Amino acid sequence: MTDATTEQQQPLNKEQVYDEQISPLMLQIIDICQKRGIAMLATFAIPTPEDDGLQCTSILPDETGLNPAHHARAFQALKGSAPMLAMAITSAAKL
Repeated sequence: MTDATTEQQQPLNKEQVYDEQISPLMLQIIDICQKRGIAMLATFAIPTPEDDGLQCTSILPDETGLNPAHHARAFQALKGSAPMLAMAITSAAKL
């Protein structure tokens, strides 16, 4: 069997895919953005059987410590009123 065939037969675990493949890339992206003062907002929907609303969202300010208004509004909309467990990499950010 090929890897593609094996992958198709196993149930997709989006959280595991995020942890193993996307997160390392995001760490690189976040590092570059922090060093260059590039504001960014990224969000990933990674539902699991235990939490169908699981998501991972990252927001970074620009070199002045400010997030563009549209990023701040989008972040607030994504965050909603649901309880949230967050991992944050911060600098003197102002929303």
